[in-house]
Amino acid sequence: MDTLEAKGFRLSRSKTEYLHCHFSAEVGGVANEIAIEGTIIPRIERFKYLGSIIHEDVAINEDIDQRIKSGWQK
Repeated sequence: MDTLEAKGFRLSRSKTEYLHCHFSAEVGGVANEIAIEGTIIPRIERFKYLGSIIHEDVAINEDIDQRIKSGWQK
């Protein structure tokens, strides 16, 4: 982390969240908590990126519904 900040990268520890996607049937290997310098990073279930909704269980129904609603509004 210090190396990135020395190069000018600033990470907001209060705004940072993480998403773990389950792409396979294997459940093992998921960390309970992630911390950066003692600050616990909250885990989220879905994330909106460039208009697409990414969900941790790889479900796309919410993304499809959002795109249909957007199309009808236009």
